[in-house]
Amino acid sequence: MNDSTNVIRLENVDKIYRTDEVETLALTDIHLAIAQGEYVSISGPSGCGKTTLLSIVGLLDTASSGSYMLNGLDVGSLTVAARAHIRNAEIGFVFQAFNLIGGLSVRENVELPLTYRAEIGGAERRRRVEEALERVGMAHRVRHYPAQLSGGQQQRVAVARALVGKPAILLADEPTGNLDSGSGEAVMGLLDELHKDGASMATTAARAGP
Repeated sequence: MNDSTNVIRLENVDKIYRTDEVETLALTDIHLAIAQGEYVSISGPSGCGKTTLLSIVGLLDTASSGSYMLNGLDVGSLTVAARAHIRNAEIGFVFQAFNLIGGLSVRENVELPLTYRAEIGGAERRRRVEEALERVGMAHRVRHYPAQLSGGQQQRVAVARALVGKPAILLADEPTGNLDSGSGEAVMGLLDELHKDGASMATTAARAGP
């Protein structure tokens, strides 16, 4: 694969968690390349490091060693502020546990990532929120709160929140893990549509066995 086409490239990545005198090796010698527009699924049993890997890719965590190039930038050389800016502007997340804020309405949850982007005014934020909720079929629930929604509806709102910033990269960590089969299929269908629109995507999925 030509390096110039890679949005994400990890080489020799390790992740070690240290607690007092205990070291836990979560990832070892990881190599991963994701090209522009590619859809990658990462599967494995619970505890194998899938979420840790996605957290590193999404700039929520840092590798203990190895290199990570994101759109040609050496992530290890970025400041905390630069990492946060890139994460907000270019990366969308969908979590297994939804991670919606209970005290905020559907509209407010989806709008939240945009409030950290000073270049996007209030009218544009509202337009994007309406567009994102319409796309996931939740425009009729803008005034509801997470507790008033089913699991499938909450995950649809989470997808809307992930796509409202128009990210180039979408990361989904076991996005159907807490859903029934019907809701899970609907959410995966939404993710497939986003991929067809050109987003680079990585998802994780649990797999039984070693």
